[in-house]
Amino acid sequence: MQAYQSWGRYPRVQHTRVLPVSWRSEPPALANLTESVLPFACGRSYGDSCLNDGGALLDVAGLGRFIAFDESQALLRCEAGITLAEILALVVPRGWFVPVLPGTRWVSIGGAIANDIHGKNHHRAGTFGLHVTCLELLRSSGERVLCSPERNTELFRATIGGLGLTGLILWAEIRLKRVPGAAIAMERVRFSCLDEFFQLSAHDQDYEYTVAWIDCLARGSRRGASQEEEGEAAGRRRAAGGERRDDQRDAPPSPQHAAHQLAAAIVLIVIMFTPWLSSTEPVTFTFCSANGSRREFCASAGLALAGR
Repeated sequence: MQAYQSWGRYPRVQHTRVLPVSWRSEPPALANLTESVLPFACGRSYGDSCLNDGGALLDVAGLGRFIAFDESQALLRCEAGITLAEILALVVPRGWFVPVLPGTRWVSIGGAIANDIHGKNHHRAGTFGLHVTCLELLRSSGERVLCSPERNTELFRATIGGLGLTGLILWAEIRLKRVPGAAIAMERVRFSCLDEFFQLSAHDQDYEYTVAWIDCLARGSRRGASQEEEGEAAGRRRAAGGERRDDQRDAPPSPQHAAHQLAAAIVLIVIMFTPWLSSTEPVTFTFCSANGSRREFCASAGLALAGR
């Protein structure tokens, strides 16, 4: 029997029963249940927010179907049990990407909305809920409610970040974003103290993805020393003044830049045709030039993940 636990595997709780949800057209009769219920998908939540000690769980893994994809409007509609990994596998080859991606792609759409997840581009894109255009909610009374920023607005807002307490999300529609390819070009910048970190973070808006790691064991003048990683979708680069433009519109690239691009392309081809690599998390490759500068590429077969 499947173990229903949180990402940290703590605390251990006892559920009265688990009700599978397989069809959005035939959901469980929630009005007939005597105990409290809570939706459960991938169990990637920390703590006990996805657990219901002494109550029932609604296993929504069966709600794993795509419903519609309108590329002209960048809108994807799918059932709540679909994972971000499944979405990426579908849309990245078509030149699309999810607007917000957390530290793992094994998160369901319903869970992403219920926890209002954030990613390494939070300073630009905000949380996941900002990119949800509508959803259908099954209330404990059995009522099915269509929610959006314009319809049942208060319930819509309460559901985003509501941890499943407003009802069961049956399906949702999100707005995707265009990307030039399936890789992230990343720079790693080291800083020696917190003051340098604050100076670096003041320019976070210049990059789409940023994440910093702090050495909490450093003392004295080295307190806070560590590194910041800054990334862009490969195929775009930062221009003067913080603006971005496509490489194709720029002057011919330098031999060094061309070599980096060629190396990244070779890496992607190797990964795509190497099964054991294709099944793993994205891999970061570092290329060093003669002057000591570093360029890193985070790549995988059809999937990209920034800030890992």
